Amino acid sequence: MADFTWGDLKAQIAFRLNRTDLPPIFIQTMAVERIDFWGPQVLFPAEVTNDDIVTQAGVQFYDLPRGTQKVRYVRVLFNGVWIPVGEAEDYSDILYADPLQPPFVSLPVSLYKILGNQIRLFPTPDAAYPVELTMDQTIVEPQGVTEDADRDTTNFWVTDGRMLLINSTCSEICREYLDIELGANSPRIQVFDQNTQMALDQLMGRSHNLTSPSIMKQYI
Repeated sequence: MADFTWGDLKAQIAFRLNRTDLPPIFIQTMAVERIDFWGPQVLFPAEVTNDDIVTQAGVQFYDLPRGTQKVRYVRVLFNGVWIPVGEAEDYSDILYADPLQPPFVSLPVSLYKILGNQIRLFPTPDAAYPVELTMDQTIVEPQGVTEDADRDTTNFWVTDGRMLLINSTCSEICREYLDIELGANSPRIQVFDQNTQMALDQLMGRSHNLTSPSIMKQYI
């Protein structure tokens, strides 16, 4: 039997709702919303390193990887050496240091600051430099182009977290769209909610204790 994939999970949601006509992008969006809820609420983040960001000349801000909870350390690669970058105590420190327009450009290793879901580097990069983030990150859905992500068989949400995600996503789709007129009286919502709670209890029961759900760590 073939391994269960991220694509199979989305198809299973449509099947359990008996609505194979639902657009795949809609199911993906609803599932990701549930992941965004369960990730930080239930599954404690782990410290990881990420080098997805590569700077571009003249670009000051870069999106943080999905699931980022806290950035702890930043390094920039230059001529084969990882150079640590200090965090600005306040964003105004960067503004005072860089009043020029267009901005001063150079090797971006003086300061960084997290603003929302982005990181600002100073000086503004003058070329392409790999950036390494050491950060706390929760477990997100399979990443990459759709075709590659849909073949993922190892992501936490495809394996141990599968039943939690399937049932909670089905419940939310019913609650917001399919059974909106019935609300809490919907038999489907009640069943999916019960299954969600059982899946959650099972996950928590398999961890060593509720403050450190260790079975999640291997997926990050």
